[in-house]
Amino acid sequence: MADSRVNVYHNLSIMLNAGLPIMRAIQNVAGQGSFGRLFRKIEPQIATGMSLTDIVPLYRQFEPLDRVLITVGEQTGQSAEMFEMLSQWYAFRQRLSRTMLIGMILPLFYIHAASILIPVVPFALGGWNWAVYFKLMFLILAIFYIPGLVILGIVCLAPKKGILRSILDTAVIYLPAIGKGVRELALSRYCKVFAITYKAGVPIVECARMASESVGNQVMRRRLEGGYVMAKAGEEMSKGFSRFLPAEFLSIWQVGEESGELDESAGRLGDMYAENAERTFGLVSRLLPFGIYLIVILVIAYFIVTGFMKIFDSMYSI
Repeated sequence: MADSRVNVYHNLSIMLNAGLPIMRAIQNVAGQGSFGRLFRKIEPQIATGMSLTDIVPLYRQFEPLDRVLITVGEQTGQSAEMFEMLSQWYAFRQRLSRTMLIGMILPLFYIHAASILIPVVPFALGGWNWAVYFKLMFLILAIFYIPGLVILGIVCLAPKKGILRSILDTAVIYLPAIGKGVRELALSRYCKVFAITYKAGVPIVECARMASESVGNQVMRRRLEGGYVMAKAGEEMSKGFSRFLPAEFLSIWQVGEESGELDESAGRLGDMYAENAERTFGLVSRLLPFGIYLIVILVIAYFIVTGFMKIFDSMYSI
């Protein structure tokens, strides 16, 4: 399903760039998909003089990144640029989800085919007992579905902050391949928000704070928030960054500080890590089906071996 936020934010960006007042722009996007309908509720609040910065925290449909960038846009007068960045972010996320879904179609077919075909031998050996057949069929499906549902439940139901979220975020960034993509996405967000705010003339302390708040993963946020501490103390931000951050990130950031072109360096880093993240998740989407194929093959091999063992046992018992 298409994410309506992509079009809503993109259209807001176009209209604001064309010189339309924010009230007119919101009226035009109201009703564009499920997210556009949310702007119908916002419209009366804008009419009373409230700012989007004050309004978006009232609605859970706005994610933390939305809140940070919308606030940055209003403070810097670059709302159009912020809305376009949000549109590109959700388009990327939608593209990623679609790639993963397409990659899962064939493995899911094999899983369900295996759950139907594998229990046939035990079904026959058990005297054509339907209870045995369905028990094995659901057991095979459970091998795949239960871990998936547990992971999905943890991700969706875990609080946005706190110890449980910190544990989950830590586990995610150390996953093979996926963790690398999550780290790159976090760095991309941080660098892009910092570059835009700093270029717009926002004080560096505020830039560092907003950039840190835009990072979704708590572990990556802790690795980066030392930059805010150093900026607040009047020191170079790079002195506060964690040593666990990539060497090229630290090096390019330091070059930006030394050359006085920190906004340009941060912008280049943001683009670089966004491209890296897309490549990484593209690779994951291609490799994930092979992992599922391997599990399917192992399950099939297990039931074939146990089936033949039962046949041989029954032959020797005659």
